[in-house]
Amino acid sequence: MLSTSLATAVFSGLLAAGSVVTQPAWHTDYGKALVQAADIKKPVAVFIAQGGDGYAKLVEDGKIPTDAVKLLRQNYVCLYVDAATAAGKVVSGSFQMSEGLVISSKAGTLQALRHEGQLSASELTGYLTKFSEVSQPARTEFAGATVVTAPVSTPTYLQQRPVMNAMYGVRNLVIGGG
Repeated sequence: MLSTSLATAVFSGLLAAGSVVTQPAWHTDYGKALVQAADIKKPVAVFIAQGGDGYAKLVEDGKIPTDAVKLLRQNYVCLYVDAATAAGKVVSGSFQMSEGLVISSKAGTLQALRHEGQLSASELTGYLTKFSEVSQPARTEFAGATVVTAPVSTPTYLQQRPVMNAMYGVRNLVIGGG
């Protein structure tokens, strides 16, 4: 009888542990996140906020929903930019954003989404679902509107703000490209 109770407790614990969704691996180094994303051909989800767990504070209720966590773990390279730090100020300044979410294309050459400020749990899950399925967007979603995008490597693109020049500038700053 004791062994049955013990087995039930262990099994219940395993079920509970299996239902817990662990957080995605959060990069804090922009250059390393870009390199990994290029290697595994996944888009980068850039969360820009302030504080140790600012990525969660970016969502209105302060918690990334389970579905969004699963999408981030499976389909994205996750980058958290703490805009309160010196390095984070450089990266967030390049994006011209102090709080928000930027999702790159799978090739990492375009911004697929740019959302400034906090977002709802359903917006986050919707964005992550949509942009995990799009290989190369023709346009960037910009806070509900759209703006035309161009490849990062296009030199004149640096003058076409605010779409992707932030990622291009930071990639060159961090990785040392030209």
